[in-house]
Amino acid sequence: MAGSAEIERLERQLKWEAPGPLEDISNQVTASLFSLLRTLAQLVREAAEERPLISLLIAFEAAFAVARLGHRRAKH
Repeated sequence: MAGSAEIERLERQLKWEAPGPLEDISNQVTASLFSLLRTLAQLVREAAEERPLISLLIAFEAAFAVARLGHRRAKH
């Protein structure tokens, strides 16, 4: 009886500490994130084909904003 109780306790502890559910959730979140990024990239690609000059302007503005942010962090 004591051996059976010990085995059950160890099985419960193993289930509690096992990364199985977290791994599944992590995989689902990662897949969703990559799907979202792929969709965003497709939208940007379509916008660039429809309005290339506007897309170029937005790209320059984004690059300028990133460069300014990096410059501020480098000073401090």
